[in-house]
Amino acid sequence: MLFDLRAPGRKRVIQVVYVVLAVVLVGGTILFGVGTGLPGIFGGADGNSGGQSLEDQRADQIKAAEKRIAANPNDAAAYAAVARLRYAAGLDDYPENAATAPPAAKAEFQKAAAAWDKYLSLDPKTIDTGTANRMAAAFSPTGLNQPAKWADVQAIVTTEAEEEAEKRDEAVEPATYLALLQAQYAAKRTRQAKITEGKLREVTPKELKKQVDAAIAVAKNPDDPKAQAAAQAAQGAGTSTGGGTVTLPEDEK
Repeated sequence: MLFDLRAPGRKRVIQVVYVVLAVVLVGGTILFGVGTGLPGIFGGADGNSGGQSLEDQRADQIKAAEKRIAANPNDAAAYAAVARLRYAAGLDDYPENAATAPPAAKAEFQKAAAAWDKYLSLDPKTIDTGTANRMAAAFSPTGLNQPAKWADVQAIVTTEAEEEAEKRDEAVEPATYLALLQAQYAAKRTRQAKITEGKLREVTPKELKKQVDAAIAVAKNPDDPKAQAAAQAAQGAGTSTGGGTVTLPEDEK
């Protein structure tokens, strides 16, 4: 999910699965932020302030959040803000054509991860799913490549999505379960992945079964060219309005 880094920097297998996901979710919310009402990273401070560059604004916001932490080490929201902002800073250091995160980007992702771990240790009453989605991207193969943490964060995102769906008496979006499935297979959590696969099939419309079957095959064997080819073929058989890769909007990176 499933790794919401810049489109040019994704591995081919990620692009294939995202294309399938786009087919699955035509007309709906896409992967990161699905069912979560994903907020902008900067809250009410998205606009350009006094001619500052976006990077300068972000640096100021990181300093402000860190001052809040210094004043109150138990300020969970401040840690979440640092995680979001450090993740965004990592994207700034992510070259357009890179297949994986370069050292500068990884350094920012590591700082984001440290803030995220502290945030979780404070046991917030409500998980910030916008931040969780970004951390899933940070831990993914194109980021820090830490499958266990990737799966842990995707599990948090999925649990929150399930609770929200239950409140609305709706089904969870298929992409939510597919994101978790990919992370679980990457982390070699096969038993958990089988359960997630069952949930994914349950919420998938019958007419999209072929596309989801192909996406599941790629999740299980991401380096299998046959699985990748099948996913591309399945995408071609789906609706034409859902092609391409999935990225966060510019103001939410």
